[in-house]
Amino acid sequence: MSDTFKVIVFKSTFLTFKAERALKGAGLACKVVTKPRDISSDCGLAIRVDAADEQKAIGLLDAAGVEMLGIW
Repeated sequence: MSDTFKVIVFKSTFLTFKAERALKGAGLACKVVTKPRDISSDCGLAIRVDAADEQKAIGLLDAAGVEMLGIW
């Protein structure tokens, strides 16, 4: 996996799209992507953000009450 971006995984599709709305609403560039196969979760989607924006994304998601399963 490239160091230029991070993939954030959530428990459900609903939470993935809620996260996307929160991040984009705050002006952070992100994209919904298919979750890499080596990452297990109940949802087949994830959010991709620039690696440089990882900490900002974490803060925005915490503030929005969106629980992450992990970041890869």
